[in-house]
Amino acid sequence: MDESVLKEKAAEKALEYVPMDGLVGIGTGSTVKFLIKLLSEECRKYSNVTFVPTSVETMYLLNSGGLRTSTDFHGTISIDIDGADEIDPDGNLIKGGGAALTREKIVAANSKRLIIVADQSKLVQKLGKFKVPVEIIPFLAEQTIHNIETQGCKVSRRSENKNKSDNGNLVIDADFGLIDDIQHTQAGVKMIPGVVEVGIFKGMTWKSIIGKDDGVDEINYK
Repeated sequence: MDESVLKEKAAEKALEYVPMDGLVGIGTGSTVKFLIKLLSEECRKYSNVTFVPTSVETMYLLNSGGLRTSTDFHGTISIDIDGADEIDPDGNLIKGGGAALTREKIVAANSKRLIIVADQSKLVQKLGKFKVPVEIIPFLAEQTIHNIETQGCKVSRRSENKNKSDNGNLVIDADFGLIDDIQHTQAGVKMIPGVVEVGIFKGMTWKSIIGKDDGVDEINYK
């Protein structure tokens, strides 16, 4: 079945978890775009919801659909719905292919529950086939990249139209191969001065909603 159809299936199921009021995180990526389209079609229904976008693009799409957004508030986000580049059997993730990893992690960390929407191709037994996105500040970037590579990976640089975050920082990709110890890998890179955030999300996911050829699976982790 076409991948876009599977993503749309997952988005339709995720819509059931969007509350009618409060703060709701909305992530970045192709599957989330289907969800935003569905929300926009019923924007009046969500007039009491303030959506917290994880990227400038997501904010634009939400606002264009008549939905209210904010990135300046104090409070707890009830639910955060986002996509992922890889999902392992424990709900650990690699995220950041769209260069929004830092904002995605901030929103997820301030949410009661994180729901991941994706198609079946994102399910893996072990993280690492997809390179780990890392956001770094531009100052002494080459030295920071060298220091990241001392952690046992090979760094690749992105093309100019995909190599900057909305925060104005650089996003590079670290190839560790299949990762045996994701906590160790994440901590080792994160501690390097100049690194802003690492695209490994460990133990943050409440549920994954997966579009599959034979329907939609809901996988619970907590």
